[in-house]
Amino acid sequence: MMKFSMVQQKEMIEAGSGKFIGYIVDAEVNEKSGHIEYFFVAQPRKFYQVVQGEENIKKIAVSDILIVGKDVILVKTVSG
Repeated sequence: MMKFSMVQQKEMIEAGSGKFIGYIVDAEVNEKSGHIEYFFVAQPRKFYQVVQGEENIKKIAVSDILIVGKDVILVKTVSG
């Protein structure tokens, strides 16, 4: 078992390309089962994004997670 705050500190990486996706900023929980179904992932904001209010958030299904390592979370290919 792992605390949500610990998962938020891990880098989310796309397994196929090795591309950095971002960090977990939020989660979607199934109200009936109580299980997390999706993580919302965003890259750290750059100055111009803060000024313009721009943020690119990706929704990653828990089923797309391949492995949770010490420092990273590897996921299947992310579209969009």
